Amino acid sequence: MKTFRTIFSRNWIIPTVIVVLGMILLAWLGVWQWDRMLQKQAYNTMMAERWRMEPFDLTQNVLPADLSALEYRHIQAKGEFDYANQILISNQVYNSTAGYIVVTPFVLGDNRAVLVARGWLSAQQATPDQLALLEEPPDAPMIGLIRQSQAPRTGDSTPPAVAQREWYRIDVPAIQGQMPYRLDPAFIEQMPEQDRPFDQAPIRQEPPMLDDGNHLSYSIQWFTFALVLGFGYIMLVRQQTRKRGGVNQTAADNAGAPMAETPVQEAIQR
Repeated sequence: MKTFRTIFSRNWIIPTVIVVLGMILLAWLGVWQWDRMLQKQAYNTMMAERWRMEPFDLTQNVLPADLSALEYRHIQAKGEFDYANQILISNQVYNSTAGYIVVTPFVLGDNRAVLVARGWLSAQQATPDQLALLEEPPDAPMIGLIRQSQAPRTGDSTPPAVAQREWYRIDVPAIQGQMPYRLDPAFIEQMPEQDRPFDQAPIRQEPPMLDDGNHLSYSIQWFTFALVLGFGYIMLVRQQTRKRGGVNQTAADNAGAPMAETPVQEAIQR
């Protein structure tokens, strides 16, 4: 109780307010990380539920205008790849190596197709003869995740005057201008097949990990920092109070003690 009165005394009130504000800030950071963890858990639950749903059959169904309901849900389709109209997305980095994302139209029938991002490949593999070696087996299933068209920053998806092989993004409305069929408004990010080597070109992107991340450990750290700051400040106040009390007591003892006689005074008394 004495320490509590001391930390809120006139001499200590300013540093006390600073420490209390610091503790509030650290505790708020802990609550923020805890809330991030709860959001991540809810997000993971949604992803797991979508992951277990039956794949959306793009061959028999048309993509809805709102694609949010299909996010992280498997998309499957039957058809064939059109390698003659294949394009490359440049400036794509994988393990610190620049390369391309190979995008191939997947023809569904009825003059309709969907762009499929088949994976990453190095610049050395982007030649026509090497790309021919990376064609998919004819009867291989095509399963992936739906992705929004990558609109440019200006929002203007203008088709180029001349067909081009390399693009900077999968801008479906712009790419539509050089395709002989109607493209679906989104594209598919093809997933790795079962037992497919992770480094087989084109390298498919692995599904995201469903974990909570480091939010829990960060939250515990911020709460710990808040407690350490508060406890350390109390210990500092108690130490300084004892130290000042000892100095004051020594000064009081010295003031009440008789003065020592000098050698001259001792000689006179003798």
